[in-house]
Amino acid sequence: MRAALLALTLPLLLSLSYWLSLPASWAGRHSAVTQPVVVAPMLSYPDGVAVGPHSTVYVIDTDNATVLKVNAAGTISSLASTGLTYPTGIAVDSSGTVYVADAGAHSLKKISTQGEVSVLVADAFTYPAGVAVATDGTVYVADAGSDAAAGVVKKISPSGRVSTLARGFNKPSGVAVAADGTVYVADTDNNSIKKISPDGSVALVATEGLNKPHGVAVDAAGTLYLTDTYNNSVRKILPAGTAVPLAQHLAYPSGIAVDGAGIVYVTDTGHAALKKISPEGAISTLADSTTATVASMNLGKN
Repeated sequence: MRAALLALTLPLLLSLSYWLSLPASWAGRHSAVTQPVVVAPMLSYPDGVAVGPHSTVYVIDTDNATVLKVNAAGTISSLASTGLTYPTGIAVDSSGTVYVADAGAHSLKKISTQGEVSVLVADAFTYPAGVAVATDGTVYVADAGSDAAAGVVKKISPSGRVSTLARGFNKPSGVAVAADGTVYVADTDNNSIKKISPDGSVALVATEGLNKPHGVAVDAAGTLYLTDTYNNSVRKILPAGTAVPLAQHLAYPSGIAVDGAGIVYVTDTGHAALKKISPEGAISTLADSTTATVASMNLGKN
């Protein structure tokens, strides 16, 4: 995959190097470059995904330790490229503040709308993998732990108090919170989706046929969406508990998010792509490893 990416970008970079190295005297006899060349970031190893205000999609690119923004046209821009170690999960609140589970730093970080990274909670996690934020500002983190059954879900109050909501998960990797306060967890190595009530009691939601579910999301109506990673598919679970397939033929999908219109966004990690899935199950690519934007250039003629 990375070799293919190099093959795509190297000719472009060589061409740009040629034009930018031409002497000023040449430029005086020809039309000059009218705008600086801007090559947008590209996806490498997309993991967590979230939808923020104005339908902006935020993506964790784990290998590059960056948080990227993707607009409706598929244009990628960088929100934060420093201050992160090995980010995995991501959530966005209604004001556009971004929360990141930085597994490499064992911490929960916060990113402002201007891209300023700060530590919200340090040294309270073993391997924070997933993060979700409720409408009241409470943040939930799925901490995978270091051993089987050592996974926990922690809760961070708006005042910053950290507490454990539930224990006993096996490498949980995704978490979501519904409007009624119910927390959903992708209990990955137990091949199941579970829910946690506000009092901390845990109940099974789905397990049959699941193979390493990674991401989980819930919409306003209570419909649950999950990435069934090793089955290369996305499923949805209706409020009555019925699980139905939504999309297939992905490659190790990881993160998942859903917007107010029912559009589902999935990081198709094996394809280094961000996919969009309609309520009917139609899949399209919003951004991928070949996405790059070059500013308009006017090189002129003799």
